[in-house]
Amino acid sequence: MDYVFNLTATDMSHLGGPMGTEYTSIMYVKTFGTLEKAQKYAQKDYKYSDIGLALKWKKDGRNAWTSGDLGWVEYTINKVKVL
Repeated sequence: MDYVFNLTATDMSHLGGPMGTEYTSIMYVKTFGTLEKAQKYAQKDYKYSDIGLALKWKKDGRNAWTSGDLGWVEYTINKVKVL
């Protein structure tokens, strides 16, 4: 079976306002051949990588991983079966 890994970056910067005005939006979705490549791309994209803050990935269900809310962005990687 072949799989790809979709990395989604979600903009979280519009959370924390008055109720009813909060929202998130997808900044991008990128596809990678391995989980490690997707994680490496997210780490490079992360705003604080240059000062040594490493992302900590948590398994979120059977075929997904998340960085958790990082204040302004959240990364999610989904494992997708290629037919």
